[in-house]
Amino acid sequence: MLQLTKRLDYALIALTHLAVHPEVRVSARDLAEVYQMPITLLANVLKALARGEVLASTRGTKGGYQLALPPEQLPVGRIVELIEGPLRLAECIGHGAQDTAGCCVSDTCPVKRSVFKLHVRIRDVLYGMTVAELAAGAQQPGSALPVARSEPADCLSQR
Repeated sequence: MLQLTKRLDYALIALTHLAVHPEVRVSARDLAEVYQMPITLLANVLKALARGEVLASTRGTKGGYQLALPPEQLPVGRIVELIEGPLRLAECIGHGAQDTAGCCVSDTCPVKRSVFKLHVRIRDVLYGMTVAELAAGAQQPGSALPVARSEPADCLSQR
């Protein structure tokens, strides 16, 4: 069923944190420590977001990541596609259009149009929500990094 991958989950958590703390440059290591995420996976996610011009990265001892754009200008759908690739609900759905290349029953499929409508609605929801909305609903673990948890976040490390 539809479920956020670890990579996407970590991307959304990191972006939400950066949106809540726009004045602070945050390292991958500090984010990984605060949210108990594997540093290697998180670093790869942050690099992908920087390549996609969602994050600005600064090297050095005072380096780290910050949002490259205001959170109101970052739709969740863009993040999903940067991390996971193009949205594709079914084989008959290509890059936003009906595509029969991957489906053996496409010509006779009774649900093709309905699945395409569902795909469009899901895409609209993802592109209609921004990182600013995620940040508005965030429960902040602390006001500044680094903040260590008193207990490991098992639910995040086991996904």
